Amino acid sequence: MNLFNADQNYLCVSFDEVYLRIAHFKAAPASHEVLRVARRDIRGISEEELAKLVKSLLADFGAKNAQAVCIIPPNMVTTKNIEIPSLDSEEIKSIINLQAGRHTPYSREEIIIDYINIGVYQRNYSKVFLAIINRNVIKKQLGILSSAGLKIHKIIFFPESAARFYSKVLNLGSAPTPTGILDINSHFTNFMVAFKGTVITCRNIPIGMEQLLKEGPLARQKLIAELKKSVESYQSEDIEKLPDQYLLTADHGEIKELAALLKKDLNLNVKIAPYSDYLKIDPVARKAISETADDSFLDVVSAALVFQETKIDLIPEEVKMQKVIEEQGKEMLKSGIFAFIILILVCTVFASKIYFKGTLLENLKKDYEPKRKEAVVLEQISEKTGIIKDYMNNRLVGLETVNELYRLIPQEIYLSSIVLEEDGVVTIQGVSESMSRVFSFVTALEESDFFKSVKTNSTSAKKERGKDVATFELSFKLMYAKDQEEEPEEKAADDTAPKEDAAQEEKK
Repeated sequence: MNLFNADQNYLCVSFDEVYLRIAHFKAAPASHEVLRVARRDIRGISEEELAKLVKSLLADFGAKNAQAVCIIPPNMVTTKNIEIPSLDSEEIKSIINLQAGRHTPYSREEIIIDYINIGVYQRNYSKVFLAIINRNVIKKQLGILSSAGLKIHKIIFFPESAARFYSKVLNLGSAPTPTGILDINSHFTNFMVAFKGTVITCRNIPIGMEQLLKEGPLARQKLIAELKKSVESYQSEDIEKLPDQYLLTADHGEIKELAALLKKDLNLNVKIAPYSDYLKIDPVARKAISETADDSFLDVVSAALVFQETKIDLIPEEVKMQKVIEEQGKEMLKSGIFAFIILILVCTVFASKIYFKGTLLENLKKDYEPKRKEAVVLEQISEKTGIIKDYMNNRLVGLETVNELYRLIPQEIYLSSIVLEEDGVVTIQGVSESMSRVFSFVTALEESDFFKSVKTNSTSAKKERGKDVATFELSFKLMYAKDQEEEPEEKAADDTAPKEDAAQEEKK
């Protein structure tokens, strides 16, 4: 999780049986500034009182909403340098989980472990810096800080943060040889070796500034002897080459005297590199650091620059799992919100399209309403015109029929009746001087382009005015008339043929 967003406030908290140290930082994209630091003696106070003390300091800092990390001092942690016969990260993790219990008197369930892979040594071996801590210690610290209103995001190991801090500010990451770091606080001296940007070994020596100030030369000699043992132990474990220089993290009088003795007695290349020279520190915080020259704030300020880079995180697995679930819940909530927003946007787009199309339709209706009314009027006029046209055409049919009959009828024939039906069938009756004239008239009708389906319904002979004449009745259709009535007759004729054939077969 990225805690270093623009202008993000956060806290680093460290405490053991003696002192509580807190540093308040402000993270900016370009740099990190130490705003406030505080140290309180917590010897003999209860956990409830310690929680109240932390809470009051947070109120003084004005850092109620700051995100927090916890720094574990080396005297609470067991460290080991071990070799793992594997180069695969997952396999290394599995082997460490199985073997970690062998390095402490506690069972695997009673400890929390994490490690740093230092690098490959020999062909198939990896060297690992292993950190082991009692689970109850972590639970106690988390409980106290939780009661103070702090939610811890990471628990880092001080030697790692110190090694990464100096590697970063002094560009030691690419150095070919390790660098020793000596940090002396009130009750302990922390011997650390940094290489390739991280810690590769550490040792906690129970001699601090209080002993050096009270006992003077005797304490200095004890400390030098312990530092010599630490260097020899490091060399005997064959972890890496000997450091080519050692950094002292403060520059007051006792430290300077110790630096001279280390150069003289142990022949070490010692350099004084105060941590406060490499940080942007508010004047109020710088004053508080200078007033506590018998102690070191390196543990709580070194994390300012390297919090994201540290590998060791001693938060219990169940807390990590809870954090993962919370993060997933937040992500799901964000996804749900985004999905809801997208749905609203999509609905808004469709609604806007429908609205604009509806508005366009209404505008078109308004614009074309006069034309539509004109079109309705024209349609009505067209219908009336069609009706009149059909009426006039129907009237002309009768006249055209009589005109065509007048053209075709010979002088020897006169008509007594003409009937024109709506379906275009014409029936005429008349009298002819002879039957041959009737047949000639029928032929003329059949050849006319105006008539079709000419049929002779009846003919007969009679006397009229003393003459023999022929009467007749003819029927025919106008050329435009439909032939629907002819089809059933033809079909009936076709249907009777099989019946007649069947009757003849039965007679046979």
